[in-house]
Amino acid sequence: FVVLIAANAGDDAAKKDLEKFQGNWQLISMERDGKKTPQEDAKKITLTIQGNKFVLRKDAVIISEGTMTLVSTKKPKAIDETITTGPNKGKAFSAIYEIDDEHHKICFAAAGKERPTAFSSLPGSGNLLQVWKREKK
Repeated sequence: FVVLIAANAGDDAAKKDLEKFQGNWQLISMERDGKKTPQEDAKKITLTIQGNKFVLRKDAVIISEGTMTLVSTKKPKAIDETITTGPNKGKAFSAIYEIDDEHHKICFAAAGKERPTAFSSLPGSGNLLQVWKREKK
């Protein structure tokens, strides 16, 4: 497949971040609307990212698939996801993210809501805050 890259710094930063996202991730914590997901439930969830596509699994069963677009020029960095398979099929989610070599943190707004401005999931916000750890090769 062919990827067209425009020659600006924002695209380069997004491309570098997208490269960091590649591979398999293990959910280590999740909070929605101020409620933490129990650790034993969170650790059943894995994420595989190839190119701009992602697959979310729980106990190895696919629960969601979609595509993502990074906007690394915003502060905090922004990500948009469109769900192609699963209960939220056809919905788009706006989020913010931070990523390094071992972890990424992502905070989603509810579908159709404004992108979050902080990594928080206060009661009533509808926000979903997740922390992922890269799975060892």
